[in-house]
Amino acid sequence: MKLKRIYMTWIAMSGCLLGQAQEAGVEQSVWGVQGGLLSVWGYNESRLSDAVALRSEVGLMGGFSYSYTSIFGGYSRYIVVPELTVEPRWYYDLARRQAKARRTAYNSANYFSLRTSFYPKRMAISDAYTFPANMLTIVPMWGIRRHYGMHFCLEAGAGAGCRHIFGETGNARDRDEFVLNWHFCVGYTF
Repeated sequence: MKLKRIYMTWIAMSGCLLGQAQEAGVEQSVWGVQGGLLSVWGYNESRLSDAVALRSEVGLMGGFSYSYTSIFGGYSRYIVVPELTVEPRWYYDLARRQAKARRTAYNSANYFSLRTSFYPKRMAISDAYTFPANMLTIVPMWGIRRHYGMHFCLEAGAGAGCRHIFGETGNARDRDEFVLNWHFCVGYTF
């Protein structure tokens, strides 16, 4: 009889502990690296509330182009630009995923965010005669993040917003442009 009580108490306590461990909410702090097509980032997500995290990123964005004309022949261009990003994220379906017994560890959920990125001209590397200007983008995004195993994650997102290009001295002027932003990344969480 005494062994049965100990066993039942152990089961009840285990259930309480597991219930607390699976509580839906944003992780306190998540560090990792992600890579996409011609890009790589290091990031941190810090908890602001139960459903909101502040993501900060430092990365390198790459691009290339190839042109061919019958007069000049073919030529290619490349560019590598650092990217500094601050992005508040609202993980809106953590509780729903937890209720369906789906994984929510490392902020595995759908989210809305406001991605704000700065691209400094001085640190750009390019083979073009002129470097691009300093740029600031602000893009509302919708995304999905899923973790597999203990460390690997997939993330995809899309959004539309505005890019401000800072004019240089002389004839160049500040200008705003419409921008589409999408990404598909494979990552490793520490």
